[in-house]
Amino acid sequence: MSRKRNAARLAGDLGMAGFHAGITLWYRLPMMATAFATAGKADGEMTRMVGEKIAAVFEGAVDAQVETMKMAAAAVTGRLTVDDVAGACVTIAAAGLRPAFRRVKANSRRLHQIGRAHV
Repeated sequence: MSRKRNAARLAGDLGMAGFHAGITLWYRLPMMATAFATAGKADGEMTRMVGEKIAAVFEGAVDAQVETMKMAAAAVTGRLTVDDVAGACVTIAAAGLRPAFRRVKANSRRLHQIGRAHV
């Protein structure tokens, strides 16, 4: 993928992550308020929320490291181009953020379905 397309895709993914995070917060904030007010009523969702974030951090760190190693291997074998070097930061950042993007989108959809079922 070209450097410009990779950067544009990352920007689009960041924008969509913000959109999905807003939907997720819309549904989770009342759950969190209930958990604090009733001492444990929504503990399942809170535990899931924290666990997903921890998993996304570790998965993203591994994915970013794998992408870095791919670039290092390309550099050692002489297959690394100037465009690859120029777009390295975006490529590595996109790989590291991908797990978080997947989770925020999945949570947005899941919580929206739960919210519609309770209406």
